[in-house]
Amino acid sequence: MVGAAQGAAQKNGACKLGGRPPAGLDMVLDALFYRLRNAGPWRDLPEGFGPWRTIYGWYRRWAREGLWGRMLTRLSRKVKNRIRLVDGTHVRVHQCAANPKGGAAAQAMGKTRGGRNTKIMALTDARGLAVKLSLIEGQAYEGNHVVELLDNPAGLMVVGDKGFDSDKLRAQLEELGARHCFPSKSNRRKKRRLNKKLYRQRYRVENYFCRLKRWACSSTRRDKLARHFLSIIEFASVIDWLRYGL
Repeated sequence: MVGAAQGAAQKNGACKLGGRPPAGLDMVLDALFYRLRNAGPWRDLPEGFGPWRTIYGWYRRWAREGLWGRMLTRLSRKVKNRIRLVDGTHVRVHQCAANPKGGAAAQAMGKTRGGRNTKIMALTDARGLAVKLSLIEGQAYEGNHVVELLDNPAGLMVVGDKGFDSDKLRAQLEELGARHCFPSKSNRRKKRRLNKKLYRQRYRVENYFCRLKRWACSSTRRDKLARHFLSIIEFASVIDWLRYGL
């Protein structure tokens, strides 16, 4: 990918127009990996990576184009099984990301007892590797955002915890041709049947969140814009695929 991008830049005559030569994309990727690990301000990137504005420019451009989300989609095509694990996790919003333009709700930030936060919704395969991700407000009900994660729901088996035990969600999944495996809530009068052997695989989506939050940029949100934060989460998920899925 890096070599092809650099070759295209030279073919288009980017270096013949004068000015600063194009940044090496391998160095840009190294800088993104560094920030994913350390989560500092962009201007605090080590000088060895080059001008921080250049790195941030590529980061913003790739987020706008949805590069890492498309790459995640390509990787998820390798999944053969039809089991999908779904869950959500809270991420605290750092003060530097507060008060974004357009309001907090427009950037998937909400208020809970723990303060301002965002919730990451993840759909993974049976191994706990991300298939699709989205961001919602911290106080939002996760069950209302499951269907939007399913690109081809027919024939899928969606597995989640009892927080997804909703008649409305079950009906939506069945209408789309998907099956579901959610334990019944304690206040449900008539308990629904549960495939316990299948439900035992749900811990793998929790393991995915544990791996994700080892990265400093994923454990605390420092991006004002939702698309920027989602992009860095997808970048971390692509790395997760390269480490454990290929």
